[in-house]
Amino acid sequence: MKKGQKILTGALWALTVVAMMSVIGAGLVKRQRAREHAEALEVFGEVPPFALVDQDGGRVTEQTLRGQPWVADFVFTRCAGPCPLMTGRMAELQNQIPTGVRLVTISVDPEFDTPAVLKAYAKEHGADEARWKFLTGEKDAVFKLAKGMLVTALPAQGDQPIIHTEKFILVDGAGQIRNVYESNQPDELAKLVKDTQRLSKEVRTASIGAAGAR
Repeated sequence: MKKGQKILTGALWALTVVAMMSVIGAGLVKRQRAREHAEALEVFGEVPPFALVDQDGGRVTEQTLRGQPWVADFVFTRCAGPCPLMTGRMAELQNQIPTGVRLVTISVDPEFDTPAVLKAYAKEHGADEARWKFLTGEKDAVFKLAKGMLVTALPAQGDQPIIHTEKFILVDGAGQIRNVYESNQPDELAKLVKDTQRLSKEVRTASIGAAGAR
């Protein structure tokens, strides 16, 4: 084979390899995007406006919690049923979810669960109060919030005790409800941890993008 033909053959081969790599790369990108889309968290609704008080007596609203994802639940300190278990699992989440994700526990017995009572409850359960808030307030406001966050909670009536579901709610930094999980199901909790990691990554990516745009 002449020198010119060798060069031409080599060039054609190189172009073929580049074309093949481009096709493979495009396929990988397409599959990655499809996978990310399949894993994307839905938006089930938005947290309604509220104004409650935390364990230190500070005012907390839906705007207070904007900017970072948070995990919420509804319990009460006098509960002898699922509440201690729910709070224990929430305490375990402190060490499993990204540090930028906050925790919010809302009392469905606000007449008894004063900020002082919630402060003692937080300490009893090893809460990192820098990122975990325990909220109380007007009864109507609490139960309206539970309904707005897509969970069942009913006050005590006559012989009927307080009723509430054993669910954890994941909210993103924009105040949107992204999923609801059964707190007593290990596979659900594992998914919750994974989903908090995904939302936390979205926050970091958005922050980097905003910084680059300045």
